[in-house]
Amino acid sequence: MQKTENSKNPIWRVSKYLLNYKLLFFSTLLSAVLVTLIGLGVPQAVQYVIGEIIITKKTSDLLVGISVITAMYFFREVFNCLRIRINNTLEQKVLIDIRKTLHEKLLMLPVSFYDKRKSGDISSRVIEDVTNVERVILDGTEQGITALLTIIGGSLIIFMKEPLMAIFVLSPLPLLFLMGLHHAKMSRLNWREVRNSSGLLSSLLVEDIQGNRMIHAFDLTQREKRRFAEQCNDFKKKSLKAMFRWSIHGPSTSFIASLGLVAVIGTGSYLSMTTETFTKGELIALLMYSHMVYDPIKVMNSLNNLISVGRASGDRVFEIIDYPIDISSPEKPVSFPTKLPQVEYQNVSFRYDQRKGTISKLNLTLTAGKVTALVGHTGAGKSTIANLLLRYYDVDSGAITINGNSIKDFSLTGLRTNIGIVSQDPFLFDTSIRNNILVANENATDEAIIEALKLANIWDFVKDLPDGLDTLIGERGIRLSMGEKQRLTIARVFLKNPPILILDEATSSVDTLTEKKIQSALKSLTNDRTVLIIAHRLSTIKDADQIVVLKNGDITEMGNHQSLIAKKGLYSNLWGYQQDVIS
Repeated sequence: MQKTENSKNPIWRVSKYLLNYKLLFFSTLLSAVLVTLIGLGVPQAVQYVIGEIIITKKTSDLLVGISVITAMYFFREVFNCLRIRINNTLEQKVLIDIRKTLHEKLLMLPVSFYDKRKSGDISSRVIEDVTNVERVILDGTEQGITALLTIIGGSLIIFMKEPLMAIFVLSPLPLLFLMGLHHAKMSRLNWREVRNSSGLLSSLLVEDIQGNRMIHAFDLTQREKRRFAEQCNDFKKKSLKAMFRWSIHGPSTSFIASLGLVAVIGTGSYLSMTTETFTKGELIALLMYSHMVYDPIKVMNSLNNLISVGRASGDRVFEIIDYPIDISSPEKPVSFPTKLPQVEYQNVSFRYDQRKGTISKLNLTLTAGKVTALVGHTGAGKSTIANLLLRYYDVDSGAITINGNSIKDFSLTGLRTNIGIVSQDPFLFDTSIRNNILVANENATDEAIIEALKLANIWDFVKDLPDGLDTLIGERGIRLSMGEKQRLTIARVFLKNPPILILDEATSSVDTLTEKKIQSALKSLTNDRTVLIIAHRLSTIKDADQIVVLKNGDITEMGNHQSLIAKKGLYSNLWGYQQDVIS
């Protein structure tokens, strides 16, 4: 993935989302300050009880002192509860913002982005990596702020009470800080490998789920078990490598912090034995303040490891958010023409990344209101011509125009809403038939939906279903046959009613009887539209107004069926071969 300057600081970038909710953010800070201040007051109360009340032996004052300490603990936890609630609300709002930003970017990214990436890895970034970033937001703001304020407050009080002891307490902090920086730097690299491995594991799982039928058909169960086990082992090794570093860093920092406490105990005990003004109450209070300094350091230490995971995940999240969008709408788009559109390819050249030229200096006209068919061997460039018209990709050179306007002059919405497509691999959402048809026009009435289904020769099938239009069809329409799915997509295009129509191998995966039903629907669909048909079965396009024969991205022949047969060229050979196969 491409890397930008911004993506180098993912935690800082996430923190900027917090400022979208300033009231919640500063309420969290205020609650953290109150929790810290009350907590810092507890050792003072303990010192007073031990150093003053016990000496005077006034039981009434002891009861008051204990009540004060109890009240301080109670109100500290009340404000702590408030802080956690506010922080959880803030965290969820920020999490939703990040997910929405990521999802919106995924919807805007060009087709070429998905050509190079595994769907499982992308979903892993949206779900797992965003969750890891969420934990940094939650624990970083909830625990980190409180820990930092406690360290600062406790250190200042110790310094004011006994400067010598403060030196012993604070002396390990620079070393702990440097160790934390080094650990964070090294862990980020390790956790990045872990997250990448997790993405590959998710991709393999998605692939096995989507390819379940083929796995059974080819008896690939054992092979897939081995592949999954190998990827699991890779994930385990990289996870253990990252965790091993933490297993050294965590105990090491805890031991160094413990040395500071030992120094406080030794120094405090010495002062208590040699200095009359240094009371046992002060010693206990300083020990409590020392714990208040070192306990948050342990929390910060744990957060350091969490932040390393979060930064690695944040890198993966922001790589998508920062990915450049090279296909977009112009600032001032022109309106799509109201007249029947004529499409022209003018000296168009295009090639996919790391492949030889797919199309070179193509000149082709799709005459308004006529049917143009593209034929040729696999890889000749037929689908590429359709993809370029939809601006799934942009041409390398030349131009594609509609009624004289470059397709780049239209907004993407204006262009694509005026083009309907029926592909060889129909995509249906995991919802009802009604909702799948409404994709074309969400405001359509049931009457309009039924009319579209009738035109697509599928209404008789739908009306006999127990739930009719509300029948759920499963993921990608798994509960329907290929012909049924194909006719539903045709109905969708009828409802959309676009002036330009692309039929990409619309009958390639169905039987002859179903093909006749689909062809009947398509014949009605192509009336009064500019149509581009991509076909291998030449019998389906022999009535086309113009047939274009492609070879290696170049036009070798052009004409209608009769004229091309008379030429006895590539088209004639293909036609003869297919007739022999049928015979």
